[in-house]
Amino acid sequence: MTTISDIYAALNPLPAMLSEKGKVKPFVAFELEANAGICISMRWQKFGSSRDYDNEYEWCRGDTFDEALSKAVKFIGELPSAEQAKLQDFMGKLGRLIDIGKSEGIPVDFVNPLVKTMKRLSENVITYRPAS
Repeated sequence: MTTISDIYAALNPLPAMLSEKGKVKPFVAFELEANAGICISMRWQKFGSSRDYDNEYEWCRGDTFDEALSKAVKFIGELPSAEQAKLQDFMGKLGRLIDIGKSEGIPVDFVNPLVKTMKRLSENVITYRPAS
């Protein structure tokens, strides 16, 4: 049987694990939901936001605590590294900037270097190998 102390000890490392993935102000909670099972909820401030209420969420449900915990740990493990997340965010912003330039009729001479940069970044992401 899992005790409250066991649950507390198992949940305590999760915010630090989220922080290692670059998540800001992580919060983790355990819930027993009537007629719905067990849930570990996680939230963190959206990347680049300074507003405390601007959050992202993930809920990991299971029939047992261990099942919900396993899902939460797996989810965190599959998140990109903090560096990869920053690069993905930058690439998204660059892509939106390219689209804005095209839709606003910005001359090709200004937009093409951005497209070339985006292509190089995309190729680097595909071949990226983190240091071991």
